Amino acid sequence: MFGEETVMPRKVLVVEDICELLELLGKVLASRGWDAILADSGQKALNKLEYESPSVILLDMRLPDINGFELAAILKKHPVYKNIPILAASGYSDCLARDRCLAAGCDDFISKPFALSALETRLTYLVSARRQNKTMSADLTAERDS
Repeated sequence: MFGEETVMPRKVLVVEDICELLELLGKVLASRGWDAILADSGQKALNKLEYESPSVILLDMRLPDINGFELAAILKKHPVYKNIPILAASGYSDCLARDRCLAAGCDDFISKPFALSALETRLTYLVSARRQNKTMSADLTAERDS
């Protein structure tokens, strides 16, 4: 309705192969208002995407099957998934790791271990940036069509 604030979707696909960390992230994010979809491998993440529509993906880069770099590249080439922002998570904290994640198609990078507040800030930023880009694209299309 006009005058109401639009609620930002807060659905995150968490891809992490360490089950304890995956469950912990799911619980913590849920307690902070996120709808967390959990996958413990790259293939399971792809399977979840067939019926889930996350607004952002938190992606561990070291996975046992399809690693995070490969998965990010697959997602960014896919017509349906290419616009979902990806936050890369890695135990490597140097600039080379960050640059490699961004080159693979990730939109942002956070090094492990991370503070939950920093994680939520990054996820929220990526979701709001995606929403803003969609709004700007719609505005440009409407302006062009008028």
